[in-house]
Amino acid sequence: MADPERFLRFEHQHRDGLHSYVIRADEADLPGPAWSGLWEQDYPEDPGMNPWHRHGINNNDGEALAVWRALAWALTAGRSRFAIPAYYRDEAAQLLGVDREAVQLVRWEYEVDVEQPEWHTADVGFVPARACVSRWPAADRWEHGHAEFAGLFGLDSFRDFTNLDLAVSGDASSELTLFALADPARAGFLAASLNQADRPYLAEILQPGDIFVDLAVGHDLGTGTSSYLTVKAAEGIEEVGQLADHFSRAFRRYQDRVSQILTFEEFHAAIDDLLTPPDVTRSTAA
Repeated sequence: MADPERFLRFEHQHRDGLHSYVIRADEADLPGPAWSGLWEQDYPEDPGMNPWHRHGINNNDGEALAVWRALAWALTAGRSRFAIPAYYRDEAAQLLGVDREAVQLVRWEYEVDVEQPEWHTADVGFVPARACVSRWPAADRWEHGHAEFAGLFGLDSFRDFTNLDLAVSGDASSELTLFALADPARAGFLAASLNQADRPYLAEILQPGDIFVDLAVGHDLGTGTSSYLTVKAAEGIEEVGQLADHFSRAFRRYQDRVSQILTFEEFHAAIDDLLTPPDVTRSTAA
């Protein structure tokens, strides 16, 4: 029997000057949808009651990926957060209610290749950015002129982070990268580093206290892809293991009660509980 909590077990290594914590999950490692209502009931039109729009959960991805997102958000608490949603820059701006021309454009984005079976080859690093150019309706001049830029979005809430995940998650694979800066005054440095002519290196961007998280997901894992949750920092991070343990326990509680959930109201209450971080003081340890 597959271990239902394997998708929350990190491996730690030191590589390229950074501490790296990685979860690699294939089809057997990511639990499928647990609540039967995700495939047996019609989803409400109200976005606030719709599992996909509210939590990024449906009858394909299930609950596990939302837990990854909650862990990433909890891990980066107390820092200024900036994210790059791969490829779907303008869709992300729309979901955040931001004018696309007001988005911070950057020339480089991070890539973890979900078609690679091992993290040491999957972790590509920074690559030239690219954004979707619509075929229908036909793209306008601005869209064509900015196809080689990603968007760097400042995030104020977990709702913002979920919206960016919704923007990218419609394809067979998706990627969402999160930069969490201990010093908010370094936001300009981050943008400049991602906009330089030469390829940037993450170890030259992250300072003590900063945390980098990448969620590279294969949504159609039957095709031989893997999903990767990657955390990097200049210093070791105790909270990685602590949060993994917290969300493992929360997921176990959720699975124990899921058969008792009958309505969408009950489902949302259970998911809100599942995704709630622990109330602990965050600290980064060497």
